[in-house]
Amino acid sequence: MLAWLVQTWEDFKLFVYSMMLTFFDALKDIFFWLMESLLDLIIVILDGLGTLFDGLNVAQYINAIPPTTQYFATASGLGQAMGMIITSLTIRFLLQLIPFTRLGS
Repeated sequence: MLAWLVQTWEDFKLFVYSMMLTFFDALKDIFFWLMESLLDLIIVILDGLGTLFDGLNVAQYINAIPPTTQYFATASGLGQAMGMIITSLTIRFLLQLIPFTRLGS
């Protein structure tokens, strides 16, 4: 009688442990499904944002600059200066995102 009770108790413990593992697996699956759905939604949104900039053609504005203005901008090195400014701002923004630094400086 005692052996039957011990065996039944061990079977019950194994059953409860299996149920717990199944429950945690189901929770993980739900979490992964939610994350995948969220990332799919983000991809759809980002694909849709690309169409917003189809009408923006920067080349038409650059081509509309008069030739004398283009000459003086090229002679003064405006293209290189803009490249340096954009690079330095990008580096500054990336360095500001390092943890434990202020985002406002």
